[in-house]
Amino acid sequence: MLSAEVSWRCEPGINRAYVWLSDGSIPGYRDLDTWLDYPTDPSQLNLIQAVLAEWTASTGVPCAATPGEPTPPDLGGSGVSGWLKRRRIRREHDRALSAYRSWRLDHPIWRIPIDPPHGGWRDLVRNDPGEALWQHASELPTPQWYALAAKREARAWRVGAMGEETVAHELTRIGRTGNWRFVHSVPVGTRGSDIDHVLVGPGGVFTINTKAHRDSNIWVGPNSIMVGGHKQPYLRNSRHEANRASKLLSAATGLAVVAHPVIAIVDPRNITYRNPPEDVTVVTRRGLKRWVSSLAPALDDGQIEAIFSAVRRSTTWT
Repeated sequence: MLSAEVSWRCEPGINRAYVWLSDGSIPGYRDLDTWLDYPTDPSQLNLIQAVLAEWTASTGVPCAATPGEPTPPDLGGSGVSGWLKRRRIRREHDRALSAYRSWRLDHPIWRIPIDPPHGGWRDLVRNDPGEALWQHASELPTPQWYALAAKREARAWRVGAMGEETVAHELTRIGRTGNWRFVHSVPVGTRGSDIDHVLVGPGGVFTINTKAHRDSNIWVGPNSIMVGGHKQPYLRNSRHEANRASKLLSAATGLAVVAHPVIAIVDPRNITYRNPPEDVTVVTRRGLKRWVSSLAPALDDGQIEAIFSAVRRSTTWT
């Protein structure tokens, strides 16, 4: 059975949403400047309208299927009953306006995928948080009731994936304020490595490594992190990720990109800092937004756009 995807192409003179089928064919596209649909065959019109209606509602492209800002209500009427009616109408309008503005904050234009699904590269804004971990967990055989080790392994993959989802929620909150952008589950190289999250904004470029250690005691020193008294290689791995990202993004953009490594720990019992490293930030996922807000400006809007254009392309990382 064929499935459908949508790609957005925006460049001077072209602002279109294309519908692609999984066999590589294009049944049509929508011109997002005129709101007109152009099917390759009249019989395909209902198909592309249905696919684009769902796509525009979820991504926030400003066209007919997207919620519009509520218009000011008619406040006619007089007397006590008229006053009560006007107050009710104002409250309903204020609630609708608040919901609309909140929806718009969570659907910025940069979150719309711009790649052709069969065009040689993939737009990483399509990726879900924890995608690689969920995939691995789904491929594990169902353990027997007595196989405790196998059950613990499966649970560890699921907990890690859910941890990445909670950090993704914090990044969505960060994206609501200022020109911050992010992608999840960034595949690097050809050996199955990935970066949990890459964040780009006024404060710089950051590779974020999520660690799910709910109710655990964390100790952070200059060259090591211990979880429940056991040493973990998190600092070394995070430094490697950031160095690799810096080289790849610098090559893709022609800019001197320096990615800063961040370790986001999900809901620990407590964290003890003993001369923490200066080159790696270790923060709880709840403290991530506060930490980002404290950063001094390092990139302007043009640099953010150039770097994120490279971050979102799958070919940058291979």
